Amino acid sequence: MTFCSVHIINTMLEPDEYLHERIQSVMLEVMGVLYGNNITLVHMGAMMRLLGVPDAKAAEHDNEMLELDEKFGAMLQELNKSTPKQVPRDATIH
Repeated sequence: MTFCSVHIINTMLEPDEYLHERIQSVMLEVMGVLYGNNITLVHMGAMMRLLGVPDAKAAEHDNEMLELDEKFGAMLQELNKSTPKQVPRDATIH
């Protein structure tokens, strides 16, 4: 199992901008976990629901898919945010 943790947050932003950046960061983390587990198609409606978007609004995007290709993997590597392939059994996860 592969885990990915990417935190690109600028705390000097206005609250709305901070929220926008945090949402992007969470999306990148989720997509990184999916990509690391060989899941390369992301259902956008489901992603929106994970982020708390109301079902009616997310349903507008149920026919949209995002493909995570080699460019996505290269981007993760370039960001140098890869994590160990396995979490040690005695690790405390916060």
